[in-house]
Amino acid sequence: MLVLEPHCGVSGDMLLGALLDLGASRARLEFLERFEGLGVTGTEIRIAKTVKQGLSATCVDVLPKEHYHARSGEELRALLNAAATFVDASEEVRRRAGAALELLLSVEAQVHGSDPESVHLHEAGSFDTIVDMLGFFLLLEDLGFPPLCSLPVRVGGGTVRTAHGLLAVPVPAVAALAARCAVPLEGGPVRKEIATPTGVALLASSGARFLQDLPSVVPLRVGYGAGRKDFSVPNVLRALLCRGDAEGEEEGGSLEEVLLFEVSIDDMTGEEMGRVLALLQEVALESHLVQALGKKGRPLFLLRVLAKRENFDSVADLLFGETSTIGFRYWPVGRRKMRYTVERRPLKKGEERFVRVKISRFGDVTKEKVEFEDRFDSSRKNDLGHLQGRSSGQVKEENGEECEGI
Repeated sequence: MLVLEPHCGVSGDMLLGALLDLGASRARLEFLERFEGLGVTGTEIRIAKTVKQGLSATCVDVLPKEHYHARSGEELRALLNAAATFVDASEEVRRRAGAALELLLSVEAQVHGSDPESVHLHEAGSFDTIVDMLGFFLLLEDLGFPPLCSLPVRVGGGTVRTAHGLLAVPVPAVAALAARCAVPLEGGPVRKEIATPTGVALLASSGARFLQDLPSVVPLRVGYGAGRKDFSVPNVLRALLCRGDAEGEEEGGSLEEVLLFEVSIDDMTGEEMGRVLALLQEVALESHLVQALGKKGRPLFLLRVLAKRENFDSVADLLFGETSTIGFRYWPVGRRKMRYTVERRPLKKGEERFVRVKISRFGDVTKEKVEFEDRFDSSRKNDLGHLQGRSSGQVKEENGEECEGI
């Protein structure tokens, strides 16, 4: 598992530096220096060690030689595809980098009232944005595409001067990215822009799970990616390559942080609560009812819901909109899961009918269970087949009745 800690913001070059500091191959990134075409005549990629407030970190500076004022979405897509072909990027890297670019184009178009095809990017329209996006996933691939987690993104504060004038921090594109992808933001620790649209788009499109606090992990390697500015706090992005979820996948399980909701309801019927449970199944991991006694011995339902943090608003809307409650309790809890796979196995040796078997593993423990639907269907088919092999007369005779066969 790879845990990112953007305590002093996030940008494309900070992400690249952090991954390189963890041991990802420099050669995979530096190969992009040789790319030419579509307005780019060459690129210098400077990778060096630096010190930020006493912390050693890797600094990446991408200096493309190009002539541009702004690039359209179509031009940036063409540039990404050409660069990916040049470095012989895998399909997975192409897909992920393409998704990050599409996300960035989409929110920029939303902010400027345009569409992703024709929107023109100024600061983010340079080839260094393509290097950041392609390079990030090339380096992640070099590390084995570990599962990604991130703490909330610190965005800074104040204002920043852009091609569109003076804008408040976080800039509109970062705010739009956070709103669309449920990226948790925090102000500070300085009154400067420290979270860029490219950096946030890479986090949002990488499949990262956002946690409020550092989960229980065993760090194997620690890397620091340096920002370009100097503040009173270390301007670095820390990355921890850990034993945790990743090890769980290998040994049999995974550990994650989810939210547990709880509410007591004493003025709804069982049928009404059944409908609420059905609706919650669409947004929650688990939901169930417990019958209990409340004040003055009144019978009530205790409704408990387990959901991912990004589904908080959906669960809250359902609880307030579909039940009589005017408030609920919630808190973060840890959840350990066994890793499982599903196999198709023949019902009996030599038969063409198959059932799905869920195989769950955790360490030395293995559990196997036939999927309920398959077991029910197979049992029903066996009964039908048994009946279809006999005449109705035979069936009725076994039941002590007289009848004619069909």
